[in-house]
Amino acid sequence: MRGTINNVTVSLTPIGWCVSFACEIEHEAPTNIRPAVGIDRGVANSIALSNGELASVPVERLRLLDRRARKTQKVLARRKRGSKRYAKARLRAAAIKAKAARIRKDWNHKATTGLVARFGLVAIEDLKTSSMTASAKGTAEEPGRNVRQKAGLNRSILEHGWHQFETFLAYKLEAAGGRLVKVDPRNTSRTCNECGSIDARHRESQARFACDDCGHEAHADVNAARNILRAGTRPAVEVSFRRKSRRAA
Repeated sequence: MRGTINNVTVSLTPIGWCVSFACEIEHEAPTNIRPAVGIDRGVANSIALSNGELASVPVERLRLLDRRARKTQKVLARRKRGSKRYAKARLRAAAIKAKAARIRKDWNHKATTGLVARFGLVAIEDLKTSSMTASAKGTAEEPGRNVRQKAGLNRSILEHGWHQFETFLAYKLEAAGGRLVKVDPRNTSRTCNECGSIDARHRESQARFACDDCGHEAHADVNAARNILRAGTRPAVEVSFRRKSRRAA
């Protein structure tokens, strides 16, 4: 085990015992000259890279566990609170949710480790996932609209673990001497990467992007990832140009 062990925490989770070690490691981040990449996060694919690669969490396994969790919750609702049968049903529901969380965490760890090994700068959208997954049911005086559809979207976003992916990616890039750049998400999915035309009609479906102006066609998420990469690398070019101009003056 690397570094100096500061403390050890032993905890009992719904699916077993867990031992975690907190280690202090002296580390100097190396100079990172790996290429840049843009990443678009979605619900059909967890991530789409600007180089055309697509990857996703094991959605089928997670949805199977979600269905099991819902059935267990229904059983739990029929049990008498405080009884032994209630306690067993509660533990069963917690174990299913914990297993799904572990699958999601494992995928995010592997995906971010692979990205950091290949790229030095990663550009992503600056998304406020806590606001995006807020309930739309509203209040009794002002009920919300499309509540069921919004609940389904919230469940899909949480299923892919967008915030966890970003958190893992940020600290791993920092340790590797890389950089995480967050860009404004506005119009990244509506803009043509080839001609710059912005129109919601360009995105014909969840997967297909077809520009009406220049005829460019691509996977919609990949097109968005390329726009994100361009937005994430443009400021550095502009700053460099300004500095050279001032020196020349």
